[in-house]
Amino acid sequence: MNTELHIFPSKRTGLKQFLVLVFLFLSISIGSFAQEVKGLVATANEAFTKYEYATAAKLYEKALLKNTNDTLILSRLAFCYKEMNEYEASEKYYNKLITLPGTNPQEWLYFGDMLKSNAKYAAAKEIYQQYQQRNGKEDISYKMAGCDSALYWISHPDGYSIENMAYLNTAKSDWGAVYNPVTNSVVFVSDSLRNTQKNFFQKTFSDALYGRTDNSFQKIYGISNAPNDAFNNQIHEFDPTINAFAYHTGPVVFSSNYDSIYFTVTYDGSDIKTKDKVGDKNKKTVAYTTRRLELFLSTQNKAGQWNAPVPFTYNNPAAYSVGHAALSTDGRVLYFTSDMPGGVGGLDIWYCERLITGNWGLPKNCGTTLNTKDDEAFPVVAPSGNLFFASKGHVGMGGYDLFVASGEKNNWTTPINMGFPLNSSGDDFYYVAKDDTSGFFASNRKGGLGNDDIYQFITTGQPAVSRSNRPLVLETTVIDNATKDPINDASLAFLNTNTDRKWEQKTNTDGKTWHEVDNATPFAITANKKGYYSSIIAINTKNATTDTMRVIIPLDNQAGNKPTPRIYRLTDALTTLHEGDKFRINNIHYDFDKDNIRRDAAKILDTLVDILKQYPSMVIELSSHTDSRGSDEYNFNLADRRAKSAVAYLVSRGIDKRRMLAKGYGEMMLLNGCSNGVPCTEEEHQANRRTEVRILKF
Repeated sequence: MNTELHIFPSKRTGLKQFLVLVFLFLSISIGSFAQEVKGLVATANEAFTKYEYATAAKLYEKALLKNTNDTLILSRLAFCYKEMNEYEASEKYYNKLITLPGTNPQEWLYFGDMLKSNAKYAAAKEIYQQYQQRNGKEDISYKMAGCDSALYWISHPDGYSIENMAYLNTAKSDWGAVYNPVTNSVVFVSDSLRNTQKNFFQKTFSDALYGRTDNSFQKIYGISNAPNDAFNNQIHEFDPTINAFAYHTGPVVFSSNYDSIYFTVTYDGSDIKTKDKVGDKNKKTVAYTTRRLELFLSTQNKAGQWNAPVPFTYNNPAAYSVGHAALSTDGRVLYFTSDMPGGVGGLDIWYCERLITGNWGLPKNCGTTLNTKDDEAFPVVAPSGNLFFASKGHVGMGGYDLFVASGEKNNWTTPINMGFPLNSSGDDFYYVAKDDTSGFFASNRKGGLGNDDIYQFITTGQPAVSRSNRPLVLETTVIDNATKDPINDASLAFLNTNTDRKWEQKTNTDGKTWHEVDNATPFAITANKKGYYSSIIAINTKNATTDTMRVIIPLDNQAGNKPTPRIYRLTDALTTLHEGDKFRINNIHYDFDKDNIRRDAAKILDTLVDILKQYPSMVIELSSHTDSRGSDEYNFNLADRRAKSAVAYLVSRGIDKRRMLAKGYGEMMLLNGCSNGVPCTEEEHQANRRTEVRILKF
């Protein structure tokens, strides 16, 4: 039966009755609408709480159509897409979310991350700065520095050519490629459920979907180029025994003789239940399974088949994850990723040493040189012994960046970013060297076939992995010299004193600026702020030991006591200079009654030339002083001639005359008691015949 509701008044329906009908209709519609949204959000919240982000996102999208400015829906929808690595969708919702009142400061950090992952570096840096204004306690300078570094790396690519391995990749996630020279095969991880192709599988895993991505669970596959291989040049299941775990399996690391493997699995979590509040107004409690990572070992029998996997001694899925194994070249050290207690940040790289019994010793952290407060994962040891890994906590271009360090155990060199094109604005990870000039890595960068893709790299020259060839970020902090508080909106003028290239920046609320600079280069930095005395500092980036060189410039407040002028020697190691500071040049000697620059004095003045070139905006008073012998007027004139001679010498060495004021003081400022009529030795008189340099301004 077809029933219709007419909302227009007929000839037999009065206006009053019509309005009643309209009111009832709207009430029913609004009530149904509200109930529908409430039901969608409640179901989405439950999926969100269980980390089923793909499921939750679909429901939040529907709910958002009916409530476009709901901050909870927007926040969780943006977060879902972030966790699903769908950066553009996540950016879209964070961009809207931050315009609404009551936004959590953390949303600004996530928004900055999404902009960075979408290669919008200038916008990302601005959002990071706004985040720090809202949450000044957290240091995210490495994220901002990465925005500057990325632009430099892109314009200075390293010696690699890369190619998408299209015959391995799908629209799903494909990664973790390693090479086995014994079988001439590539073994990799994929969630594409390739058991539907060519029937090369024993159907050891299910068709179940992973709620976080709505894809199948990741399994291990292989492709070989061996004539005696039944699957020659065909993608096939690596091994049914290894893939028999219920959830994710992979990646794999082979021993040096390729007869044993360590591989990562996701624990089924059947005996580990977690209960959480859903997070909506009803505060409903849901129970879900906690699934963490474990490591397993399998060895080959004489027939070449893989034996039943044995769990790693230090697996503890009830408390933490252990995965992503890597073996040292001699097999004596096992590296892995874990969030076990005692780490530096989120995920850290740990290691165990093999004991004389053949067992593995207790896990130890690889230390703070390698690990950061953020995540480090996917370690791989190259044949050279270098450790390649992915990090979100070192200065990088996107999410995970590839880094290399040399050393072992907990003694490492400072990690070096592998630069562009190996790194991108996306996630780049699992760098595996096939030989001295080629290998594989994984990336979800734009332009691929799917989520994560496998890429092949070939070195086209000498990769820039030495400190001298790496770009450097200069982090400058301006502080109040008395309170040590950061100074916001201070003006900084930078000068490369080799090339005369100049630029200016303003400090943020943390008193900081960041800029990409050249290595092994001298710079002069002038700091100004209304109400403060100006300061200038000279640095040389050849002294940098990490990818970020940090410089602090203190300013003295003019409201307080004026800083006492400091007196330096030309040979002193200079830090920050202020107006009024002096260089006392006691060993510029003049012959008695002479004003010419002696050869030994010229060498000393050459040091002053270097200082003036280091601080190119500095204006000085160059003063000359005599001993007390002779009349006051004569000594005044003699000192004046000597000062002008020193200035003339500096001009001859390329210093602008406008930066120097020559002044003779004669015997007005004696350093000792050798005044008129006082008997003194020649050495005592010589001490008064000197030149001084006073800083007038910058």
